[in-house]
Amino acid sequence: MLRIVPIALAIILCFSNLGFINLGGNKNKNVDAHAPRNHLTQDKNVQAAVIGEVYEFENATDEPDEISEEIIPRNENILRLFWDIVPNAVKYEIFIGGNTLYAYTNGIEIPVENVNAKFQVNAVSLEGTTLENKLPIAAIDTNPTAPRTTTEFDKMNYPPIYPVYSWIPTSGANHYEIELIKDGKIIRRYFTTSQVQDDNFDFYDKQPVLDEGEYFWRVRGLNRDNQPLTRWSEKNSSNSFEVKHQIRFCALGDSITHGGGSISVPPSTVMYNWETYCAIPVKNLGRSGDTTAELLARFDNDVLPFRPEVLFIMGGVNDYRANILGWESVENLKEIRDKCERAGIKPVFLTPTPLNPAQIQKLNFIDLPPEDWQEHQKFICEWIRDQENFIDVNEKLTDDAGNLIDALSVDGLHPDAEGKKIIGEAVAAWLDKYLNLK
Repeated sequence: MLRIVPIALAIILCFSNLGFINLGGNKNKNVDAHAPRNHLTQDKNVQAAVIGEVYEFENATDEPDEISEEIIPRNENILRLFWDIVPNAVKYEIFIGGNTLYAYTNGIEIPVENVNAKFQVNAVSLEGTTLENKLPIAAIDTNPTAPRTTTEFDKMNYPPIYPVYSWIPTSGANHYEIELIKDGKIIRRYFTTSQVQDDNFDFYDKQPVLDEGEYFWRVRGLNRDNQPLTRWSEKNSSNSFEVKHQIRFCALGDSITHGGGSISVPPSTVMYNWETYCAIPVKNLGRSGDTTAELLARFDNDVLPFRPEVLFIMGGVNDYRANILGWESVENLKEIRDKCERAGIKPVFLTPTPLNPAQIQKLNFIDLPPEDWQEHQKFICEWIRDQENFIDVNEKLTDDAGNLIDALSVDGLHPDAEGKKIIGEAVAAWLDKYLNLK
């Protein structure tokens, strides 16, 4: 959704600079570190460009030539912990060997002397409040040789048109290589930029996945010299998906539709996707960062291949955040409506979500919206409420002052799990009436 330059949050105690943990007698001191960028507000220009060649799967790892296939051994024991995501948790606190570490994914790799060391994991809010103590650990891996992927495509009714690839950060990795495979051939290869280790755990694919077929993606960790520290991640149901056309119900939108929440949880996790809470399957055509003009610009390319019967359309929040006037947003939405009607698609508009400027200011993620943002939001909402088919989710998410309800969003921009549930259930209620009338 919202276009911001990634900014580190000033939070302490992240393990990426901790290095080797001595679980014998001497204890390392906790070190200062930084929380991740907001993983829901990615600048569209910061990601590496796709390599356009198509490679046979068996030979793909020979390209590019400067990357060796020989794994660089890690000279320490690694303990990898993995646990289930806790709603509204921004980070996780790990106590091990007298040290306090933080992870921003639901897993961590820790260099240790003793892989049988005792540990405890707590879920923590952005402010540092403990949400849940002593989380049960779903998996413990010692000296893993490949990254663990965290995408949940197996829990989605349809794969999103713009997939987000996510994983547990590899201890010692400088950056990552990612490949998307279709029907046994590598069709895309990406390299992430070098980042703080714990903050490098997802990658937003800016190219739509449109062609029918069987897909899966994989990742491996690289050092500064582009040498692999790990093997490729293993193929499984959670990082595999099938693309089909002729989808009855689709949703076009920005990151509210694309998904993700609690700052650090990307759209690859179903908990923060409103489509999860809609009892009737809906194809996710959302793309984080889009304005209404960008939704209009990609309509033909991204919507028409799926030939939907009904298209849910939700946009505008990025417009009134960026000083785009409400009437301009409405003109774009009108054109999307007209395109739908010419293509025989029923357009159903959702009112755009509100903002919470006080929360945005408190967290200091991005610039505050203009003072008159509510006026432009109101203009868009009033036009939508005059349409033949609309769903008013704005009123369900708005407090008495016209802002996004505090409890529904950590960053003041994106509704989190409860907010996404409100949206998904509202869409389900509309669909239930629609299907009963047919």
